Formats: sequence, C-alpha cells, structure tokens
Amino acid sequence: MKKLLVIVVLILLWCNISISNEPRVLYKDEFKIHIAHSFHYWENKHGWDDIAINHCKSHDKFSFLTESQSAKKFISSLIPFGTNLTKDSIQKHYKSQLKNYKKNAEVYEIICSKEKIIRTPINSFFKNKKVVALNYGDFTLKSELLAQKKRRDKEEEDKRIAEKKRKEKEEEDKRIAEKKRKEKEDKRIAEKKKKPKIENDDDNKIIAAASGTGFYVSNAGHIITNHHVIEGCDTVNMSYKGKEMSVYVLAVDKMNDLAILKAEIIPSKVYPVATEDASLLEDIIIAGYPLGKKVSAAIKTSKGSITALAGYIDNYSQFQTDAALNKGNSGGPIMDQKGNIVGVAVAAYGKKEGIESFNFGIKSSTLRTFANSNGLNFLPPNNKHLSNKDLGQLITEATIYLECNMTIAKFKKLIAEKKNRKAFFSDYQ
Repeated sequence: MKKLLVIVVLILLWCNISISNEPRVLYKDEFKIHIAHSFHYWENKHGWDDIAINHCKSHDKFSFLTESQSAKKFISSLIPFGTNLTKDSIQKHYKSQLKNYKKNAEVYEIICSKEKIIRTPINSFFKNKKVVALNYGDFTLKSELLAQKKRRDKEEEDKRIAEKKRKEKEEEDKRIAEKKRKEKEDKRIAEKKKKPKIENDDDNKIIAAASGTGFYVSNAGHIITNHHVIEGCDTVNMSYKGKEMSVYVLAVDKMNDLAILKAEIIPSKVYPVATEDASLLEDIIIAGYPLGKKVSAAIKTSKGSITALAGYIDNYSQFQTDAALNKGNSGGPIMDQKGNIVGVAVAAYGKKEGIESFNFGIKSSTLRTFANSNGLNFLPPNNKHLSNKDLGQLITEATIYLECNMTIAKFKKLIAEKKNRKAFFSDYQ
C-alpha cells in the first residue's frame, strides 16, 4: 500500500512538471529579459508577455520581442551578451534554469528600450533581427512625463519672468516719461519766472494762438485730436465744464494727422470707438468748436452722410462727408447714431473756390491702429441707437475745446506759412 502511494505521488509530480505551463525567467537586466515557455507566443501566451512588459516598465522602458529558439538550440549557441561570464558559465546558468522544465520549451528574448527600435541592438542574443513592439506608444514613460513637467515648469517660469520684466520696464518707462515731463514743465515755469518782462519785446510773449477740438476715449483721461491742432504749441490747454487745465502729448502720428493727449481728470462720459469703418451713405454727426471762440464758446454739431470711402488724392485712411466742417472742428469726433466714433474730423477743402461740403474724416480703423501701437485700448462700441437727448449729453460731456499756446514769434512764423491748417484766432495776425 505504501509503495502504491509513493508511485501515485511520483506520477502526480511528473504530471505537474509536464503539464505546468508557467513561464520561467532565465535571465534579466535593465536591457533585456529571457523567458522560457513551452508554447509559441502566438498560440498561448499564458503571461510571459506580462512578465516581460512589467520588467521593462520597472526600468521605465518599452518592450520589444525579438525571436525565439528551442531551449536546446539556444543553449548550444550561447555567446556572452553583455555579461562578464564565460560561455561555459552562461551555458551552465541556463541549463540549471531549464532543468526540470518542459523539453519542448522555447526561449524568448524581449528587449527593453526607451526609444522605438526596428532591429535588435548589439547586446541582443539574436543579432540584427527585426523586432515586434509589444507596448510601444501605449503609455508615456515616467522619464518623459518628468521631462514634460520640467519643460512646462520652465515655460511658465520664463513667462512669469518675462511678464515681470515687461511690467517693470513699462512702469520704469512711465516713471521716466513723467519725470521728464515734470522737469520740462518745471524748467519752463522757472525760466518764465526768471526772465524779466521786456515791454518792447513782445515776440517772447506766450499767447493763445489757435484752437481745435478733441474728445475723450478712456476713463483715464486720454484725448484724441489731430496732430496739426497741437503741432508747434508750447503748451496745450483744454476747457472742460467751465474749467481750464493743461494737457500733455503722449503720442503723435504725423502721417495720418493724429495725436493722443492726456489730462489729469476722470471724465464723466467717454466715446466708444467703432470696430468697423463707416459704410457709404451712412448717416453721421460731427461735433466740435468751429472757428474757436470767435463765434461762441458753445459746442456745435452738424449732420450729414458718408459720400466717399476715400479721402483727398485717394487717401483710403480717410473718408469724405457732406457734413459741415470749419477750422476749429479739426480733431473733433465723427460718430454714428449709437454714439460710436467712426472718424476724426480732419480737413475741409474748396471753400475759397466756392465749393461746399468737400470735407474729410480719418477712419476709425486708422485711429485704432495708431492707438493699439501706443497701448491705448478703447471701450467696446454701443449696439443700440441713442436718443437725441442721450447723444447730446455724450457730445457735451465727452467733447473738448483745445487751445494752442505759443510765442508771438512762432505765431508770426506759422502765419507766414501758406499751407498751415491751424485755426488761428489771435489778434496778432
């Protein structure tokens, strides 16, 4: 009975060894792994590929299958493959690993690599053979994730530093510009106080020589007008709600006859600027102070329409209108019924030749380009028509009377220039 029990146990052990299909790891390092298995990988994997993939993943690499050989042939053709063992020592190692394993076992080699490979590398058992990717591209390597995070962190840090530098430079530029402006003004005031009055030398006397119109476009007190309105002025004053104060020039565009001024005031009303240019025959309103204070100090308006989409000598930065324009209107707002600025009043031609309604305005797109280049942003345009009452209130509170002050000597020189477009009103003409 005992002999029979021993025979049964031996048979069961033999069956377990013969039938068992668990893959066996023969060798592994960070570059490859050799696994023995009694079935071909395309018939029944039984987990050898999972072992290989997990091994390569532990080294943060992808898995690539090379080829397989029978255990017997594999052992007989072994050569050193990146170890310091002799051939006999390697054979001995693999023989001991394959002992008591299936005689029909196949030995598979899986290469671990961070990069995609097409053929086996130099340290492979199977030389210069094509490989099959087991999981390339199925996941992202930890090293790559870390590299991506480092790149993102560096980009964010670079952006933060660049933005900080930009703001610091912007603040420094503003501070320097303001300091220069104040120094210039203080110097002018000091020189004016220091210089003795000479009763017989009126040429150095500062006078109010010409006028023009401007309009508010920001709650910070930015004003738009024509360049020719403030050109040559020693100082520029504005009248707003019965008060007179100085304004200073921030930027000019001589080519398109535009200027940005700044007043130390928070206006009660501000004009929005249209994002699209006015169309042909569109109704418009012009506001301003034509002929300065010679006629009256009250603001005046005129209505008309767009009669051409190009200005003088086919200047496409301007349009033509039949609304009335006179000297002193220069720099004033041209708006639609919604109160959006569609242009800046700039010039009138032909009156001396008896031709009326031949007037021009600078397009809102040209104004926007100039403002954007100087960091000035406008309010978004209104979408609804304003009542005449609301439009009248906007015109009254957002349109500015500008006065150009200069010396009598400079005034006389400008008067002598026939092409000058200023609205002169001084008694020194």
